[in-house]
Amino acid sequence: MIMSIRSTGSATSNSGHGPNSSRPQIRGTSPNTPQIQPQQQPSQPQSQPPTQQRLSYPWSTRRLQLLPPSILNKPGVAPPTSPSPSPFPRYGHALPATATTNGDLFLFGGLVREAARNDLYSFSTRDMTSTLLQTAGELPSARVGHACALVSNVLIVWGGDTKADIKSKQTDKQDDALYLLNLGAIFDLERVCCS
Repeated sequence: MIMSIRSTGSATSNSGHGPNSSRPQIRGTSPNTPQIQPQQQPSQPQSQPPTQQRLSYPWSTRRLQLLPPSILNKPGVAPPTSPSPSPFPRYGHALPATATTNGDLFLFGGLVREAARNDLYSFSTRDMTSTLLQTAGELPSARVGHACALVSNVLIVWGGDTKADIKSKQTDKQDDALYLLNLGAIFDLERVCCS
């Protein structure tokens, strides 16, 4: 069955909507029959923003390759040939939010098997390797919950709980020094190895 729609805009309309009513009425229906509304056309075409698909980023696992430790700033000391010990599991360590231009990250300290550490590891994001770095100079004491930052080629370590080790005494003071490690030797070593 085909129905036609007409506008009932005259004053003599018996639709009960008044003289200026523009509601359509279906031919052959009574005024009490519900009326069909025409769809309003927008005055300007509205552009719908494209629906963006949410990308998912699934987790993945990779095993670190543990390279032999690197000895920095210790001339005359033969480098070890055995792999570095694994840096994990540990917590309360510090890792700067930024990597070097070569994609290296540096992890310092933290708690390993209930003992505070002051070891330094380098992680290469290029080949998923980890190396224990043995440095010289005034080493930061073992600590937990500290912070570190990488500024150019200098690693800065400060703060944290330096009395987390069971060997520390209640009368020992917290370490409030600021430690700086020039990583230039590491970058020079990479240039020699990779060129």
